[in-house]
Amino acid sequence: MTKSNLIVWDEARFEVGIEDIDNQHRKLVGYVNNLSLAVNSHLEESHLSALFMELYNYIKLHFKTEEIYFCTLNSDDCLLHELQHKHFIEELDRIIALNEFKKNAREVLFSLTDWLVHHIQVEDKKFITQNQHQSLI
Repeated sequence: MTKSNLIVWDEARFEVGIEDIDNQHRKLVGYVNNLSLAVNSHLEESHLSALFMELYNYIKLHFKTEEIYFCTLNSDDCLLHELQHKHFIEELDRIIALNEFKKNAREVLFSLTDWLVHHIQVEDKKFITQNQHQSLI
């Protein structure tokens, strides 16, 4: 991790083998790193809030992309994946409603980053791997 990057992109750790989703994961990492740099630079609250909202909006777009694609693979497993997304968006909505990002930007950023990294590395990869394996059977 460099001073400006909270997450270092690593294809082996983050790519799931679906070009559109992998490109969006790269963009998510970029948004997180931009927000991290802004937090570490102690930028104005308005700038931090704007970057946080950009990340929030891109996460929602990305989740929709994943859900559309993943549901073509396996609609039963897709429902669980959608529920994970829904709970994460609800947590972001709560953070926004309570202005938690302004109060605890660094802690919120680390928490959200942990969730996103885990979700990509474990849940997204597991979904793709399981459904690729089932299609071979």
